[in-house]
Amino acid sequence: MVSYLPGKYVLTRPQTDRPKVFFALASEGMGHATRAAPLIESLRTHGYDVEVFCGGRVADYLRKRTGPVNEHFFIPLIYKNNVLDYPASMLHNIKRLPSALVEAWRMFWRLRKEKPVAVLSDFEFMSAWMGWWSRTPVIACDNMHVISHGAMPEPRDDEERAEKRNVLAAVFWNQPVVDKVLITSFYQPGLKAGVDATKVCYVPCATRPEVLARKHKTRTDGPILVYQTSSTNKDLPGTLAAAGHQGGLRFVVYGMGRVGVEETGAGRVEYRAFSEAGFLDDMAAAPFVIVNGGHSTMVEAIALGKPVLSEPIRKQYEQEANAIGLEEMGIGQGVKKMTTEAILAFAARAPQLQKNVARHQHVVDNDALAAAVIDTLVEVNPEAAIPARLAPVTAMPTASPLPFAMAAE
Repeated sequence: MVSYLPGKYVLTRPQTDRPKVFFALASEGMGHATRAAPLIESLRTHGYDVEVFCGGRVADYLRKRTGPVNEHFFIPLIYKNNVLDYPASMLHNIKRLPSALVEAWRMFWRLRKEKPVAVLSDFEFMSAWMGWWSRTPVIACDNMHVISHGAMPEPRDDEERAEKRNVLAAVFWNQPVVDKVLITSFYQPGLKAGVDATKVCYVPCATRPEVLARKHKTRTDGPILVYQTSSTNKDLPGTLAAAGHQGGLRFVVYGMGRVGVEETGAGRVEYRAFSEAGFLDDMAAAPFVIVNGGHSTMVEAIALGKPVLSEPIRKQYEQEANAIGLEEMGIGQGVKKMTTEAILAFAARAPQLQKNVARHQHVVDNDALAAAVIDTLVEVNPEAAIPARLAPVTAMPTASPLPFAMAAE
């Protein structure tokens, strides 16, 4: 088997006769990697030869977890003070356009030569376009399509409205033509009017096995877990210190690029270097979590029964949409700016929110997601796919089984 690296091909593992799937992932943010690993293993166990395409830290993670990967072009984003910097991000990536075009041609060549069963794309644009042009079936499997296909509440202000338009354009141009859309979102509103339910459906979310291993070891007496995907949120330390002082709250903080302990009267703020085991242990013990708006971290929290207080990164509507989902389901809250008052008020609501989250943990199911993807491979390419050996998956409900009125109790 040859595995593509920029500018050359290298031998990575022996050729097999198994049906092949090209699995390409967006590589900005680690959430794509953590939810992909169990799916890759399930597909290989089912009999597929899965070729993984990704870049950056996502490639490093999956290489350690699932074996060789194809280093692949991706679009990194640049942040300043917890805000997505569009101009800087665009300038950085425009300079890399020539190499992207070269990689696109090489992927097209591989698709035509190797004829995989399908391209499975977790919001990765190049694989979707090249799959379309090479007449390879394309399956979109991501949470972003809830914005384009789900009947979400209307944006709350002009800024959100403009951001949503940007995301809708990104979803369209990222994956213009696909054979099937699997929306792996914890928030599952009804589909928009006019959406073809035979081509679009909700499926469960996946999370890493290390999270599921802690599912029956949860507590609520630990510090509040705080996780930041960007270390540029300069105001957060002062906010946490004030909340600790006024409410006697304890926090353990990851992702701020610092280590140390700050005593705040009856409260305490401890900054820790990232450790996967330590992070998950702290999440399992926390009464609730404070995060930005990343989907995968929210899924981990839901799997462990934790309410989520979210401060989405500005100018990233997909994070705003995740926060809206938390509120609609009654399992969390989104804020424009994290404040001491918001933290104290959320802490007071945490016991009821914990009960609400427990009713929604079914949205995280690694095996059911794998079964849905396996069934879909047969659907889009019945001649080349491996017949499903798992029990057929019933489509996830298009609305939360918990009425919103009950969720807001």
